Amino acid sequence: MEKVIKVVCEQEAYALADPVTYAHVPFWYGETERPLQLSILLPKHKEGHEKLPLIVWLCGGAFKVMDRNVWIPQLTALAMSGYVIASVEYRTSHEGPFPAPLMDIKAAIRYLRAHSDRYCIDTERVAVMGESAGGTLAALVGVTGGAAEYEQGDFLEYSSAVQKVVDFYGLTDMQNHPIDKSGENARVIEDFVDWDFEKNASQASAVSYVETGKILPEFLIFHGTADTLVPIAQSEVFYEKLIRTGHKADFYRVEGAPHGSDLFYQKEIMTLIRKFLWK
Repeated sequence: MEKVIKVVCEQEAYALADPVTYAHVPFWYGETERPLQLSILLPKHKEGHEKLPLIVWLCGGAFKVMDRNVWIPQLTALAMSGYVIASVEYRTSHEGPFPAPLMDIKAAIRYLRAHSDRYCIDTERVAVMGESAGGTLAALVGVTGGAAEYEQGDFLEYSSAVQKVVDFYGLTDMQNHPIDKSGENARVIEDFVDWDFEKNASQASAVSYVETGKILPEFLIFHGTADTLVPIAQSEVFYEKLIRTGHKADFYRVEGAPHGSDLFYQKEIMTLIRKFLWK
């Protein structure tokens, strides 16, 4: 069969820029250093393209492991609805406990703002979104905008503050996490806060930074009602404090969803995210 068809271009093509090095950090007992990288989903034809909102994505993994590319397939449709998405590598707990990963993510946001022309980024519309440990870090990025103690590295003339936060089942109150102190969850948290629970757990908890009169971004929170790893009470307490102190937040309890469920990546959830953001 031979046939001529006329096709209407309704969807522009997207490309994956990977790897992009945004910083270098100490490695091997501080004697060497290694690059930190990110992957960017963005329009294939960048020349003259309008600036698009940026979503900074953070993979979870109990603060111990992370893979910046593992969620790229789930993020592609969201990107192609009109966003640039940067999936950011950060140091895990064995390599750099808190606040190292928070500093890394802030450095990545500054890098992306500094290179906004190259990557078609609207620097006034920046969101951070993450799942599990990535949700914890996304919430921390949101509540620590302007906190100089977490700014380290290059491009310090640029802001790491964000306008929106999407938190998927993150741990937001480490001091009041109902865990078995001798169990695996306890070790995960202790590793993240560098074995100094009393000193660092409060600083590593997003709920600690929520105050009346403080300027914070808007929050969108998702948590499964069947989550046995990070209890839904973590998100409930965080949401309630945000609302009580006058901040904007939406909270969705996903019925029957366990931790990390595929339910969080369905079209219904993606539609809620787009409505919350800018598209």
